[in-house]
Amino acid sequence: MADLEVLYNSDCPVCDREIRHYKKLAKNDITFTPITPETAELWNLTEDQAAKKLHAKLDGKQINGVDAFQEIWNKLPYYRFLSKVIGIWPIKSISNLIYLGLLAPLLFKFHKYRNKV
Repeated sequence: MADLEVLYNSDCPVCDREIRHYKKLAKNDITFTPITPETAELWNLTEDQAAKKLHAKLDGKQINGVDAFQEIWNKLPYYRFLSKVIGIWPIKSISNLIYLGLLAPLLFKFHKYRNKV
C-alpha cells in the first residue's frame, strides 16, 4: 500500500478531474479514496468536513489543504518542482490564504448547490 492516501470529493467535477490526472501519473505511489459516509468516518470527519478541503494521510499522519497538495505533487513526475516551490515560506502562506480563503470555500459552495438540485 502507498504511504500517501488522499481523500477527495469525487462528486466535484473540478476535484475529480484533477485527481484523475494525478492517478495517471501516480502509478501505485498514492492511494486515492473518494469521500463516502464510511470513508469520512474512517478519517474522523463528517462528509461536509471532508468535502471542504483536500485531505491526505502521509505515513498515518493526517494533513490537509496546501500541505496535502504539496505531498501529492512531491510524488508525481512533472510536479516535484512545484512541490518545492510551494514549500517556500511566502509562497506557501499566500497559497494557503488563496486555497483556504477562496478556492476551497467556493468549490464547497458549488458542491452543496449541486447536491441540493
